[in-house]
Amino acid sequence: MNYRVSYEHSLKSAPDKFIVHVPSQLVEDIPANVPRALLPEYIADLILKRSPRIGKIRNLRIL
Repeated sequence: MNYRVSYEHSLKSAPDKFIVHVPSQLVEDIPANVPRALLPEYIADLILKRSPRIGKIRNLRIL
């Protein structure tokens, strides 16, 4: 499944400074069997694995 999300993130070099706001990003290939309650954590983990320069994610919203 595909989900469109919005979030803010920091860089690994400054993990407590949230400097980037991503207004909309498509996250693809999410398994359909991921429970809805765990979906934000699963998507955040997937984004962190794909983007090694990101330090932390906050305010993740499924659009």
